[in-house]
Amino acid sequence: MLSYQIYQSQLKDSPSFGKWYCRVVSTETLHIPELAEHMAKHNTPLAPGYLKAVLEGAVACIKELTLDGKRVILDDLVSFGLSVKHKMGAATADDFSVAKNVDSVVLQAIGLGEFSKSMLSTQAKLRESNSYVSPRSASTPDEPETPSGGQTTPPTGDEEQGGNIGE
Repeated sequence: MLSYQIYQSQLKDSPSFGKWYCRVVSTETLHIPELAEHMAKHNTPLAPGYLKAVLEGAVACIKELTLDGKRVILDDLVSFGLSVKHKMGAATADDFSVAKNVDSVVLQAIGLGEFSKSMLSTQAKLRESNSYVSPRSASTPDEPETPSGGQTTPPTGDEEQGGNIGE
């Protein structure tokens, strides 16, 4: 079950300004050691320490490969690649320069396969989190809701952090 909290968009020059949306509330954060412990509990003969070393190696290789311009896909989960964050566009191709037009390169992760937006839209269950003070004036329903595949975030563009569900 996914918990969410609602928030009001503060993006002033956006059609979403002042409207209410929700974002997923994470209940726990797992790092590689905790993930290895969890994996070891799934009927595997591999020890948590061995799994931790494999995961750490995978992270290092994903960084190395993406920095070499390659895309790394973990089937049915995520596609890793790098994307350019621009300072501004150039008026012409001849006017373009990395120093003038590129701010940075960022890691991009896109959900795939069985964990894609369409699957989450039909199967993920949402319930309002009770770990924050709700800005609602009335009580909230206790029944979980399933997204119907409609838009669950502000319009694309300058979306606020944490606004995406299933993307």
